[in-house]
Amino acid sequence: MLTPIDIQNQTFNRSLRGYDPEEVRTFLRQVAQAWGALLDEKHALKQKVEQLTAELARYKEMESILQRTLLQAEEASRLTLQNAEKNAALILQEAQQKAEQMINNAQQQKARLEETIQHLEQRRQDIILELKAFLSLQLERLEQLAQGIGASPTAKPAAEKPSPAPAISPAQAKGSWAAKIAEKL
Repeated sequence: MLTPIDIQNQTFNRSLRGYDPEEVRTFLRQVAQAWGALLDEKHALKQKVEQLTAELARYKEMESILQRTLLQAEEASRLTLQNAEKNAALILQEAQQKAEQMINNAQQQKARLEETIQHLEQRRQDIILELKAFLSLQLERLEQLAQGIGASPTAKPAAEKPSPAPAISPAQAKGSWAAKIAEKL
């Protein structure tokens, strides 16, 4: 590659009718200066290209990093969304199970209450029957006492004579409080 000094030191052979040597030297100086300016400009442009290439590489690396970061953020977002959907499904499933359990418990409690109501209703009917039997028995005794006082004046007073216990059916006598009261009378 020619340098400006090479151009300035260039010599030509003389011929008979040749160029004016001073004019050639002036021209060569001008070419050397222009060539020197071009080489300086080339050197500056080469540095500028290297600088821009380095910046471009840095920007490409930054772009690559940003793309990776964006992909990671998208993946994290997708995973977060999937986890949230799974959690929501689990919460919903747990709520449904709890609701079913509460319904089952309520149905069981309802069945127990209905059974208790039936038992109490039966107990009520039993007490009514026992009271009817007791009152019927007491009415019979009262009638017997009334007949016994009015029938014979020579008869012993009722307090001296024990009155026979009225007959009670086995169903009535079965542990009922009316039967126990009737025995005491």
